[in-house]
Amino acid sequence: MKHFLLSAALGVATVTAATAQQPPKPRELSAPIVALTRVLAQNADTLELSAEQRADLTAWLDTMPAKRKALEAEAMTARAALRAAILAGTPTAEREALAQMVGAYETRLMMMRSTCTDHWRAVLRPEQFAKLLTLAGLH
Repeated sequence: MKHFLLSAALGVATVTAATAQQPPKPRELSAPIVALTRVLAQNADTLELSAEQRADLTAWLDTMPAKRKALEAEAMTARAALRAAILAGTPTAEREALAQMVGAYETRLMMMRSTCTDHWRAVLRPEQFAKLLTLAGLH
C-alpha cells in the first residue's frame, strides 16, 4: 500500500510539473473598453438604419477592421518581444523601453475604439446611438 501511495504521489508530481512547465495562454491584448461596430452591424434592422447609414457601415467594415487587426498584430509582436526580454533577463532599461512600446500600442488601440465610438455617435441619430449602447450592454 505504501508503495502504491508513493507511486501515485510521484505520478501526480510528474504530471503537475509537466503542466506547470507549459506556459498559460494569456490574452495578448487588453479587452476593448467599448466595442460597438459588431453590435451595430448585427442590429442594423433593429436600429432602423437609413440607406445612407448602411452605406457608411459598409464602408467602415470594408476598411477599419483590417486597420485594427494590423495594429493588434504589431501590439502582439511588441508583447512577444517584451516577454522574450523578461525571460532572457534583458537589462531593466531595455525591458522598460519595450514595456513603454507595448503601452503605446495599447493606447493607440484604445483611441482607435474611441474614434470608432465618436464616428457612430456622429452617424447615428441620438436615439439610435442610445439604443446601440443599450444593445451593447453599455447603457
